[in-house]
Amino acid sequence: MKRILSACIALLLLAFSFGMKAAEPEDNLYLTPQRLFHISRSINKNLVCYDANLTNGKLDTEKPLNVYWVNREERMGEKEGLNFIQRKMAYGYKVVAEGENSSTVTLTAYSGRKLEICRQGSRYVCRTTINGKPSVLKYLYVKVSERNPLSVDYVELHGETVSAKEEVTERIVN
Repeated sequence: MKRILSACIALLLLAFSFGMKAAEPEDNLYLTPQRLFHISRSINKNLVCYDANLTNGKLDTEKPLNVYWVNREERMGEKEGLNFIQRKMAYGYKVVAEGENSSTVTLTAYSGRKLEICRQGSRYVCRTTINGKPSVLKYLYVKVSERNPLSVDYVELHGETVSAKEEVTERIVN
């Protein structure tokens, strides 16, 4: 848990170049058919998006994620790739297992939780455990401390349980 919070601090340092308005979930998420999940933060409205990386309709199991920023403030809807530091220290990922048409990854910011990218029905999803329940991850929310902008108060995982399709949330507090 301390690793995720330390990594979130690194994320925050990188995020200051993208503005200082609070994220609002009802704003346009610039969804794509391949979107698995995104990260929103309390410091601005911009998103870090994680899309399934498909080749001819199949998951690229060696590079299963396409990760990029979506600007929702100054240049509405503009996409920008991650820079080297963002990939290596904050928003990147590592493939830890490959299946025939699935991959298991961990996020650079928190290697303690595995995320399985797999087909569910007609689309790809990101499965993980949220609050002890097998779930499909929809988004993560990072709440920055108002007293210290380099500190994280908490990180929330939001998703839907696989079996009952009920909303599920888990908050990891600093």
